[in-house]
Amino acid sequence: MYDELDVESSFFLDGQEYIVKNCVENFDTNTKDITAWHVYNEINRIYKRSDLTLNKPTDDNQNQDVSYSVEDILKAWIDGNNLGFSYEVHGNFDKQSTSKFDSGSGKDMLSKILELWPNAIVFPNNKNIRVYSEDEFYKDNGRIIDFPHDAKSVKTTRDSQSIINEIRCVGGKHEVQHTVYTGTGGANASGPTEPVNGDWTPVIQYAASFYGIKPTDQQLNVLRAQIHLESGGREDAQQPGADPDGDGSGPALGLLQFKQRTFNYYCREPYTNVKHGFDALIAFFNIPNALGQINGVTGWSPHGAPITKDKLIITPPNPWGWPFPNVGEGHFSLGQTFGTHPQDGVGRTNGFHDGLDFGSVDHPGSEVHAVHGGKVQDIGYIAGLENYVTVVSNDYLICYQEAFSSRSNIKVSVGQDIKTGDVIGIRDTSHVHIGITKQKNLMVALRSAWSDDGTWLDPLQIIRDGIGGKDNNDAVGNDTTTESQEEYYFQPFIVKDQKSIDEWGEHPGPDLVDERFQDAEAMRKYALTTLKPDPDLNLEVTLNGNEFVPEANEIVRVIAGKKYSGSYKTVGFTLAPAKGQDNTISLNNTKTTILDYQNQRTKRLEEALDEQRQRMEGLAGSLDQQSKSLTQVVNDKKETDKSMEAVDQNIYWMQNGQHNLVTTMTGGTASSEKYNDSPVIEVEQGALRSNEFNLNGVSSISSRLIAKLNATDNSISATTYVEFLKSDGSSAGKSNIVYIVNNGAWQSAGTVNIKIPAGTTKGRLVFDVSGSGKAYVSRAQVNLGYRVTDWGSLK
Repeated sequence: MYDELDVESSFFLDGQEYIVKNCVENFDTNTKDITAWHVYNEINRIYKRSDLTLNKPTDDNQNQDVSYSVEDILKAWIDGNNLGFSYEVHGNFDKQSTSKFDSGSGKDMLSKILELWPNAIVFPNNKNIRVYSEDEFYKDNGRIIDFPHDAKSVKTTRDSQSIINEIRCVGGKHEVQHTVYTGTGGANASGPTEPVNGDWTPVIQYAASFYGIKPTDQQLNVLRAQIHLESGGREDAQQPGADPDGDGSGPALGLLQFKQRTFNYYCREPYTNVKHGFDALIAFFNIPNALGQINGVTGWSPHGAPITKDKLIITPPNPWGWPFPNVGEGHFSLGQTFGTHPQDGVGRTNGFHDGLDFGSVDHPGSEVHAVHGGKVQDIGYIAGLENYVTVVSNDYLICYQEAFSSRSNIKVSVGQDIKTGDVIGIRDTSHVHIGITKQKNLMVALRSAWSDDGTWLDPLQIIRDGIGGKDNNDAVGNDTTTESQEEYYFQPFIVKDQKSIDEWGEHPGPDLVDERFQDAEAMRKYALTTLKPDPDLNLEVTLNGNEFVPEANEIVRVIAGKKYSGSYKTVGFTLAPAKGQDNTISLNNTKTTILDYQNQRTKRLEEALDEQRQRMEGLAGSLDQQSKSLTQVVNDKKETDKSMEAVDQNIYWMQNGQHNLVTTMTGGTASSEKYNDSPVIEVEQGALRSNEFNLNGVSSISSRLIAKLNATDNSISATTYVEFLKSDGSSAGKSNIVYIVNNGAWQSAGTVNIKIPAGTTKGRLVFDVSGSGKAYVSRAQVNLGYRVTDWGSLK
């Protein structure tokens, strides 16, 4: 065996194969010092590369997260390999979402599994890679070590430095379009009382205005989340059961799930319908510090005396509008307009026309909208007027006539209150005639139908004046607009292990930020697996003799008289076959978590590295002192270094990544558009370039900008990347090119963890536009480190 022992040779030890990686031969002593690793490390030779095909069809979803199972990842790397590797999965693992993962080594693949499923255990049997859940891996065989009967010594080490029993979960973000209320608010202003396309934002803002409150974007986010949590946005939602809480309070009701008794306490007349969303919001803002009593994550219980119980009287102005809002004022021929003009040849008595005709050719559309609010006074039929509708307000009577060939085309009813813009009926004739008079009795007004005696008034002039000018075609006033806002998929929330807090006190840890998560409950379950609720407990047991040989996955019960007992997992053991030596077993209650590296990285990595050196040295020269160690994937020096590098990357980003290296962008012009109150640059063709920033001594950067293209066809395209420069100004290369989707919407584009090419001294961010059209750019940033810093945190 001695002669054959060389690099890349293999040998078996207790049924496991090891590959020699380093061999030092000493000719003076005729010995060899070797370093060997377990054969499963050869999985690093399986390398999967992503598809770099150029000009392949683009997928709008290519940057979205992908859902994987453990088997999906193993299959992608191991199926069809020519090194003899196979795999098994033992236990149940929920699917996890992450960015597309389609390249890297076999070790990268196993590390990804442990990243996505922190409780997974990878325990290879030679080239058979086995992934276990904890309940499938650890087995209790009922064996007991009783000190001092079975053990020569029992040493325990307890360490509370690593306890983490409270963290905040921060999930993914996305861009959301919201309709927002831009009116002045208050009792003398009109505003929305119904959601717009399911969005309650403008109604929230309008209701808040009655209390002098202007919710911030963050407060709006929380209240929208609370509404979604309570009712899913349904104003008629009702908790199942007649009295689900068994206290006689009945079910929770409405948009914010008030109990009826509670709603009655806070509501204000006449807004007393708990199943009307506007009424519920009026009651909500009548609660002292209402926005401070909700968090958007858990249920709520309002408290505090109502701000006021005064009756809420809203007297908004009654606006004017056009009957066909999509057309606006439009154009009229002489015979359609109001007044005396016998030359038009229509042949009206006295040449007088008592109203304004909106023709189906010059004012297309079938729905006739109310030009002014009021109450429907009458619906009837008179020859010449045909089927008609009259609406009376404080100031006028308005008659809609000659448009409806059938009574069924009229969509309002007598006594109904209508507002500007409501649909009066469906026009199926050549025109609708609208007459306006201050005479509130139609029959009296009709006596002057052919006489210009002041009874009938000019609708064109009244509507124009009411709207506020000829060029203003807004039917109801410009009191809402649409804004794009970046929001969390769910509100950040705290996860606690209450049992641990009760026993050890609060030990908060850093935020768990993971943009993969779009569902709060999924992130909560994941976060619980990353907590460290108990102190680390390590036991080292030296046995009496060497007959007791534990299994790698065995749970052993240790009893040390009356002072100590417990069941613990075997994580390592040393066999001592030589006479006079005793077996030693290491036991503990720890598990690897992401937060371990954030809180005890130095201590843990040094211990892991030291253990690795001890395990790898002298296998051939010291077979009388064999060693085994239960190992998960990170069990060789390269992987340990990789973990240390990841920690160092995070520290470097936290210390250096808060400054935006981009200070100017040239090549475009300032735009009147805004992106969330941030300035926007407009560019038509060519490149938009940032200032040159210093990259001396920098290892990685991350970039991002917000961009929008104004066309949905292929007439314009744009890309963004970071350009690297040498000291003489020549190019040192550029980062991966990111393409802007041509969909007319604001989008985030950039690259994280960009490695700086050798020879680079400076860099600059580039936004390159080609084709016909305009592109818009905002919030351009480059920061040091492996991840993009939130815009609000940049200096």
